[in-house]
This record gives sequence, structure tokens and C-alpha cells, in this order.
Amino acid sequence: MKNNFGSFLKQRRQEKNYTQKQLANLLFVSESTISKWEKGVSRPDIMLLPKLAELLDATEHEIITGCTDNDARQQKTQAKRWRAFSLSWSLFFYISYGIAILTCFICDLAINKSLTWFWIVLTALLLSFSFTNLPKLVKKHKLIILPLSQFLSLCILLATCAIYTNGNWFWIATLSVFLALLMIFAPIYIGKYNLFEKIKKYNDFVTIGIVFVTLNVLLVVINLFAINNGYTNKFWYLTIALPIVAYVYLALNIVLCTRFLKTNKLIKTSLVLLLTSLFTFAPPLFVKVSNPNVQNEIDQLNVLNADFSTWQPDVTLQQNICLIIFLTILTLSLIFFISGFIRHKKD
Repeated sequence: MKNNFGSFLKQRRQEKNYTQKQLANLLFVSESTISKWEKGVSRPDIMLLPKLAELLDATEHEIITGCTDNDARQQKTQAKRWRAFSLSWSLFFYISYGIAILTCFICDLAINKSLTWFWIVLTALLLSFSFTNLPKLVKKHKLIILPLSQFLSLCILLATCAIYTNGNWFWIATLSVFLALLMIFAPIYIGKYNLFEKIKKYNDFVTIGIVFVTLNVLLVVINLFAINNGYTNKFWYLTIALPIVAYVYLALNIVLCTRFLKTNKLIKTSLVLLLTSLFTFAPPLFVKVSNPNVQNEIDQLNVLNADFSTWQPDVTLQQNICLIIFLTILTLSLIFFISGFIRHKKD
């Protein structure tokens, strides 16, 4: 190891075009000390390793072992290239945003004599910035800060567009985006942060409950929007939307309860498939509503009206397809149940 160290030290010194005297002066040691290191008679003090590694363009690990760490050097080179690429990428967007803002500012003033659609461009670029450059600037709590900033940027853009078009659809668009974000991030936040420790076990139920409440708020807003704009004069939320959403909410919770059963996963899967098929295709057998259009949509899922002798592109074709899907799910449910029962007996 001593010979390896001395040879490595001498080689790196010569590659950097240092004489023994020059290297000694830089390290504040004698020339004979450098000579002893290279002959393997002695080793440098551990306090000198950082400075020696810097002068010889090597790592402390390479100095100690007396050999070149090719893997570490390759990783360092790749990291340096990535930092250069990342910096170039960020500068590209900064310059592009600057050019776009300045160009649109001048054009809008020149054409309209005031700033009109420029604000849409500006807020759109703000939204783009939250996806391209902001992730690099945020160092901590990215999972919270980035989605929130992107949502707020989108809200600002939607508000700007609504003002520019004199539209009153802002709340519908915003609530729709908020609902989508809840479906994605609510289970992640509940599962990740200790703040929700007491409800982590019921993560899926809580998430579905939050989505259910938000969806109902959105449906009420849509209904009020339709009434205010003359699309309808009926408050259909209570008679149509709420029963459908409540039914789906109840069905999902019942299906999720299967995970608490003390049995193997195959039998649980069988029950999930069975319940899914029943909740999907059973309602058309007994649900009757006063709205003929809605009732027609429900009747199209009635598997009892299927007729495999007729495959014309009408209601019958849809009923035939529904029956095939229904029977397929039931078959899979039976297969999983038999497999799970056999495993249960073996265990």
C-alpha cells in the first residue's frame, strides 16, 4: 500500500506539473517531506489530506488508497454534466419567458392601445413556470408547495380568462381541478404525514368521503350555473345527481369493507368482483325515475333485456354487451373464490 501511495502521489504531482518544491510550498511542508511520501517512507498528516486532494485534483479516498477511483470520477463527471444541463435548461426557460412577456406586452399595447389579452399570456407563463422552474427552486416540502403553487397559478389563469371573456364559469372550472387534485393527493398526504396518524388506517374511506363532499359542492354549483344561465329551470341536484352520487359512494364503501375480512386475498378479490358486478348491473332491474331520458339511459344497462339473436347497433346491442361483461365478472369471481377456498383449506 505504501508503494502504491507513493507512486500515485508522484504520478498525480507530475500530471499537475508540480515540482516537489512547489507542492511542498503549497502545503507548507519541506521538500524532503514530499520526497519521503513518494518513496513510501511516511504518509501525510490527516489534516493535510483535503488540501493535498484539492491540489492534485483527486479525492481523499484516492489519496488514502493510492489509486484512481474511476467509478467515483465517472459519477462526479456525470453529476457535473447534469448540473450544467439543469442550469442551461433553467436559463432557457427564463430567457424564453422574458422574451414572451416583453413581446406580448409590446404587441398588446401596439394593437389594442392597452393591456388586454397580455394578462392571459402572463398568467399562463406563471403556470408554466410553476412546472418548469419552480421545482428546482423549492428545496423543502415539495410535495405540498409545488401542487399548491400550481393549483393557485391555474386558478389565477382561470380567473383572468373568466374576466377577459365576461364568463361566470370560474367556480365550476376551479372546483373541477380541485376535485381532481383531491383524488390524487389526499390519500398521499394522509398516508405520508404524521398529522393524519389516527386516520391512516382508514385512508381510503376518508379520501372517498372528502371526494364525495367536494363532488356534491361541484354539482350544486353546476346546477345553479345552469339555472342562472337559462339552460334549465329545475334544481335537479336533489332528484338526480345526489341519489346517483350517494349510491356510488355507498357502493364504494361497502366494497372497501372487504379488506377488513379475515380471509385470504383471493376470496377478498372474489367478493370485490361480485359486489362490483351487482352494484353496477342490479340498479337497472328496479330503479325507476320520472325523467324519460334518464330512465332510458338506465334501461340500457338492463341485462335481463339482452337478446343474443339481435346484434343491431341499438339498445339491444348495449344490453348484450352488458350481459357479457356481467357474466365475465361473475365467472372471474367464482374462479377467485374457488382458488381462495382451496388455499384456505391448505393453510
